[in-house]
Amino acid sequence: MPQTGRFVPFAAFFIAGLLWALAGRLRKSPAWGYGICLILGAVLGLVLTGSTQAKWEKLQTAYDGRSVLLEAEVESTTSSYFPGRVRAVLRVETVDREAASLRVECASLPTCSPGDRVKGRFALETPDDTSRLNALADGIALNAAYEKGFALLGQSTSFRARTARLQKRLSAALRQGMASGPAGVLATMVTGDRTHLSKELRTAYRGAGLSHVLVVSGMHVSILCGDVLGRLLPNRKKRLRGYTSRRVRALFSAVLALLLVGVTGFTPSVLRAAGAVWLSALGVWVYGPPDALTSLGVAGVLMTAGNSCAVCDVGFQLSFAAVVGTLAGGAVVRRSQEAWEKQRAKKKHPRLRFWKRKALGLVGSLWETVCISACASMATFPVLVLRGMSTSLYALVSGAAVLWLVEPILLTGLGAALLGLAPALAPAQRVCSCCAEFLAEVLDRWALWVSGWPGAQIWFDTAYAAVVCLLLAGLCWLAFHNRVRLRVALPALLLTAGLTVFTGNALNRDVVRVELVGSRNAPAVVISRNESAVILFRGGDVTRCAVETTLERRNIRTVECLIDLRLRPRSAQRMGAEQRIAVDRMALYATRRVRCGPAEVEVLRTRNGCVARIHAAGQTFVTLSGSAALAAPVQADYLLASPARPDCVKYEAILSLSSDYRWMPEALSSGQLCHSFSRAE
Repeated sequence: MPQTGRFVPFAAFFIAGLLWALAGRLRKSPAWGYGICLILGAVLGLVLTGSTQAKWEKLQTAYDGRSVLLEAEVESTTSSYFPGRVRAVLRVETVDREAASLRVECASLPTCSPGDRVKGRFALETPDDTSRLNALADGIALNAAYEKGFALLGQSTSFRARTARLQKRLSAALRQGMASGPAGVLATMVTGDRTHLSKELRTAYRGAGLSHVLVVSGMHVSILCGDVLGRLLPNRKKRLRGYTSRRVRALFSAVLALLLVGVTGFTPSVLRAAGAVWLSALGVWVYGPPDALTSLGVAGVLMTAGNSCAVCDVGFQLSFAAVVGTLAGGAVVRRSQEAWEKQRAKKKHPRLRFWKRKALGLVGSLWETVCISACASMATFPVLVLRGMSTSLYALVSGAAVLWLVEPILLTGLGAALLGLAPALAPAQRVCSCCAEFLAEVLDRWALWVSGWPGAQIWFDTAYAAVVCLLLAGLCWLAFHNRVRLRVALPALLLTAGLTVFTGNALNRDVVRVELVGSRNAPAVVISRNESAVILFRGGDVTRCAVETTLERRNIRTVECLIDLRLRPRSAQRMGAEQRIAVDRMALYATRRVRCGPAEVEVLRTRNGCVARIHAAGQTFVTLSGSAALAAPVQADYLLASPARPDCVKYEAILSLSSDYRWMPEALSSGQLCHSFSRAE
């Protein structure tokens, strides 16, 4: 299985569900059908997993380690660490002029745009162990390092390329005349173009618990295929009297969903939502009633049919978990409304006045928003924990306060984008643009304000938080099974959660962590304790992003020292730090020593490389960059491995991101290696 480390708990969960179904516990009736469905689903999953792994192994065996001439279509681009370059995902058409079909990722490529066809010589290699699963989840089999011969071959005519150009036009039409902040947010929400969204706003929305607003998902699809379609087609009730008109409407919704998928870049969230729309449209054509859970399940099966590793994509997991939570929240709202109506009918209250009906309607809307937001947050919380991501302490407050702004922002933004394509409609476009900009500015200010509150973003240690989640889930089940009253169960759950969070923080206090992050060819070393860190940097854009992610996960506020180990840096290192040391500027055979909170670091510059010795948590670590020849070997407890041959180091253990460096003994297996070390001082 792709995530072998989590196979046992997931298998245990599956077996428990299977036994529960076979025991007839569902709906208080024999449930052999549920058990058969679970068994058939497990068999299908194993078949798809085996097929996917065979396909990846075939591609990697054929192309790993080769320098080849590629002709490819650019699927997507993002900013690169190097100026004048982009990071791109390419769909390969030919390899050495032979037809091929695979996707590769290039960390640094001359400037190009989605939809372009490009040509050049690339060195292909398998993604390193730490990023392989995420790459395969996105359908990326290999990494491609650009070498030479880059050339633009023109525009691709595929559906994906055409919709990418449409996305670019809509984004430009939407953003014209706007301030950069609201323009970036609107382009992200309406067209899925994230290239103009600033890092500050991205962090603010994450801290305010509004990240899902920036991702085109089921909410956007329902607004486009529901509200917009209803406004475009008048006399709705009259036309829906005939079943033929319902079929036409379903077909129109399916086409709009397909267009939205293409424009926003085939992300898992919009694919899932569009799959539900397509299944509902199919249900209308074959006289089948709509069912949200069936649509969700079929969409998941279809999305993973060609690539079983897609279930490991964090967007896939968050999207499906959020939908399950939303459906649960809707069920809670429905049952509470039914209970309230029954209680009111028993008491035979007189007819309410107008202002009381409006007040009750407002309270009902607020209750619905709170329930759905709370259930969606609870459903996505285990995914965030397992993937080592952050969650916002104020997500529920933000959901109740500003989610009502999303629909008018999307509608006015969509109107501004479409009207902007026709210069003759400039006055109408400007009106829509001003309204959308004002609403987006309100949302931005709220996100920036809330993200500044104390404890806005919370990160959890994966293993400990997973145990806490299981404990809370078990307590919830016991409370439900024993019919414990809510006024007793809720304070007990909150008290337990508070105690576990406090205990986790206390256990992680004064723990020194030494981690290797980034690419296997040039991993950086991050030494952290509490809220400070020391970084030994090498590599490029991939490593920089990995370092920044690690700093966020560890809630690092201060980088006390940044040591740049690169001997020939292509560009300056821009990460903020109190002290900087650049090895390429040191004199030959010079030594620099730095004493910081987490560790003491000593760096020696040699003719063709450098040696860094680290003292932290009572242990000695050594890492190399380039080649180094010393008169006597350096003694170390741990070697922080890299492609550099460690002939000048005597070590007892290895921390490594890869098990196939050329200098490693053949008997060394990946199970004997790890990429991090932690110890409490």
